[in-house]
Amino acid sequence: MEDRNILNLKKQISLFIPKERIFDDELTLFAYGADASFYRMVPKLAVQVENEIEIQKILAIANKNQVSVTFRAAGTSLSGQSVTDSVLIMINRGWKKIKISEDKKKITLQPGVIGSHANRALAKYNLKIGPDPASIDAAMIGGIAANNASGMCCGVAQNSYNTLASMRIIFSDGTLLDTADSESVKQFKETHKIFIDEIKKLSKETKSNERLRKLIEKKYKLKNTTGFSLNALIDFEDEIEIIQHLMIGSEGCLGFISEITYYTVPDLPYKASALMLFPDARTACEAIPILKKENVSAAELMDRAALRSVENKEGIPSYIKSLNDSAAALLVETRAENDEILSNNINSIIKALSHLPKEREIEFTRIPEEYAKLWKIRKGLFPSVGAMRKTGTTCIIEDVAYPIDKLADATIELQNLFKKYKYDDAIIFGHSFEGNLHFVFNQDFNCPEEVEKYDRFMQEVSELTAIKYEGSLKGEHGSGRNMAPFVELEWGSEAYQLMKKIKELFDPNNILNPGVVINEDKKIHLKNLKPLPKANLIIDKCIECGFCEVNCPSKDLTLTPRQRITVYREIKRLEQNGIQSSYYNKLKKSYNYYGNQTCATDGLCSLSCPVEIDTGKLIKELRFYENSKFAKSLANIIGKNMSLTINVMRMGLNVVYYSRKLVGDKTVETIAKILRMVSLKKIPSYNKYLPKGAPKIKNPLKLESDLTVVYFPSCINRAMGVSIDYSENEALVEKVLNILQKAKINVVFPEDKEKLCCGMAFNSKGFVEIGDYKAKELEEALLKASNNGEYPILCDMSPCLYRMKETLKKKLRLYDPIKFSLEFLVDRLEFQKLPITIALHNVCSSTKMGLNEDFKKLASFCVEKVCVPENVGCCGWAGDRGFTYPELNQSALKHLTKEAISGAIAGYSTSRTCEIGLTLKTDLSYKSIFYLIDQATKPKATRN
Repeated sequence: MEDRNILNLKKQISLFIPKERIFDDELTLFAYGADASFYRMVPKLAVQVENEIEIQKILAIANKNQVSVTFRAAGTSLSGQSVTDSVLIMINRGWKKIKISEDKKKITLQPGVIGSHANRALAKYNLKIGPDPASIDAAMIGGIAANNASGMCCGVAQNSYNTLASMRIIFSDGTLLDTADSESVKQFKETHKIFIDEIKKLSKETKSNERLRKLIEKKYKLKNTTGFSLNALIDFEDEIEIIQHLMIGSEGCLGFISEITYYTVPDLPYKASALMLFPDARTACEAIPILKKENVSAAELMDRAALRSVENKEGIPSYIKSLNDSAAALLVETRAENDEILSNNINSIIKALSHLPKEREIEFTRIPEEYAKLWKIRKGLFPSVGAMRKTGTTCIIEDVAYPIDKLADATIELQNLFKKYKYDDAIIFGHSFEGNLHFVFNQDFNCPEEVEKYDRFMQEVSELTAIKYEGSLKGEHGSGRNMAPFVELEWGSEAYQLMKKIKELFDPNNILNPGVVINEDKKIHLKNLKPLPKANLIIDKCIECGFCEVNCPSKDLTLTPRQRITVYREIKRLEQNGIQSSYYNKLKKSYNYYGNQTCATDGLCSLSCPVEIDTGKLIKELRFYENSKFAKSLANIIGKNMSLTINVMRMGLNVVYYSRKLVGDKTVETIAKILRMVSLKKIPSYNKYLPKGAPKIKNPLKLESDLTVVYFPSCINRAMGVSIDYSENEALVEKVLNILQKAKINVVFPEDKEKLCCGMAFNSKGFVEIGDYKAKELEEALLKASNNGEYPILCDMSPCLYRMKETLKKKLRLYDPIKFSLEFLVDRLEFQKLPITIALHNVCSSTKMGLNEDFKKLASFCVEKVCVPENVGCCGWAGDRGFTYPELNQSALKHLTKEAISGAIAGYSTSRTCEIGLTLKTDLSYKSIFYLIDQATKPKATRN
């Protein structure tokens, strides 16, 4: 019956939602169904929605057809609240609008806004949103509000519940309520009078029930997201306030939050952090009430096991390894309006803790790079532990809260439970000011005995937390499916029945995320467990947290890194079990395009992954194994005849370039489209910014100079000349030589430069052998040209330089355009700021090398205003993939709009092929930064 109803729903929504946003194929359903929890449920239908009207219509149809729906934003949820086996409604590809009020006291956000992006918009005003979950760089506002996620600094006072100003809610019947609009409120009260009356009644009854009211007051003195937000019934008189606060933490079970307005909170600009080390957890807990009296914004508790899990991470002091087995730490941050107040804060904190025994004296750091590393490591504790698990096991994080005066005893009892159940790798960390502890352990779900052990352990944890210490079973992660069986245990029957009434009132047909928060199945936490089979060493440590997704250029086109891993694991699971079904064949076939061909293999996913998984490496490996003998032989021929290859490329580019001039751009484009169609897209797509062939490189003039530089022109820039959008006719290699001569730098080319290549173009396609051969060949040539590493070496393409840094000997002093210009050109040329605005694009390789700020600094020497568009990462051109899969480039640059680069008269980057893609997307001419440097400089009259 349900399947038939879903088919009816699909048929009806197809009338107003285009088919490309409705998914019912095996691969996308499996991929989109994954979240960060340890549950696996595969939806029967997934829908990408773009606006409120679509949500309203879908909910009205779902309500009529008795079809359950689950809302999904980023899918970083940990307790199983964003998975379903029915209909999944996804908002992660849009809903990005941000509006800050004129007085800056409020910020209005759509649910698809990433938390850190909201903070980025507020940073210039020294403000932020209150909630600050560890997943804020990936989690979206919809999930943050729906789970009442808090975090390390916001505590209870600044969570979503307590910083909520207003919201737009879509109810299960499709009705929209804007709580900030008096007309909307008036209309809602008229059309939903019975609902409003029932809310009033529940609030009145709860307030007059002294025992229940006191219980609620007591429970919310702690962090608490177990069940629905019953505090709304006693905190407010106005029924609209009650309704919107009940929506906070409701996990998509009561309605859809299509917009939320928060009150902003101060983000004091002066900060300092200290990793305080104590001999044991009890002493660390004794420090907490003392610190609460000081100007401390956050104090994160970490036990010895937690410290051990990250002690080899960059940024962690080396002495951590020598701590005793019972040691514990507090990562403490203090903030202030100015440096003097910050110093006073630090001195006061150190003095206040002077009587407590410590493993080391307290040392605060004010250096942003240093304390940022410490907090990044703290944020990554959960995935880091998951990465150390035995392959095939699952990483579980629980989230409890205790009264501060009981925190030490509770922590020790938790540690004893770990020992009892032999969870030897378990760690404890958390937000100590709120008594909020997270504990992480690795669990084997592959046999009934282990599942039973987990169940017994959870029963004991629940009794310990909810009954003995009267704490919260969920402090901030939400009940989900994981804690749904224990909600009544914590709250008692009366409060639980009240929650059921709330659910029935908001969602009478139980279509909104059924089974989450309210669930009568006391074993639901043991069902639909996610298998994590051994698949590949590159990705086996992934726990599918989703932190990687924000950086992925294909995330809005096909799959994200997490989804690539999820589907690949399923394919390997089926293979390992000998299941060669039609389902398997469909997954395998679809994965070629969705997983393989549209992956840019840029590696940016590793930057936001807490355990630095580069999913691109997996795809490169797949390409290696899939390449035929003929393809490998052809790659070897091309690689070992690079001079000829470059000449052929030059001639081919010139044919296209001058044909366009002869017969016109439209004619060439039409012919190219026909050829691409006939070749089943094997022939690259045409674009009008395809350059002409580069001229042959002339040997540089020899100069008497105190500096000699080896210049290695990349094969791309040896082949590609200027494009139709260029305002001058000098190819990049000529331009670089002119600049170096202007700077009075002597230039040396490596011998046989025409045959040299870093090997990246081969390696990215899986031709590893010839890629390594070319890298070795280049290494030998550069060692000789640089006098065994004496001279610095410039490469004019950042991606090539990054590959060289990865593969060539460390004695070679390798520079990309940005670092080279800052180190050698700034002092040797006279820069004059041009009165123009320009746009910059940070390519993947320079981002991975940490050069984004340096790039902006370099450009600022040249022009008065530099524009770096927000939310624009990898361009998706991926070397040459933009020619064969242009849709990847278009999707990756969806946020690079004309509005984003308004006022810019030119764009600059450090990768020739990326510049083609950027120009194609914007019609703004993007060129190498060397063109701007040449325009903004002249020789120095005299040099000291």
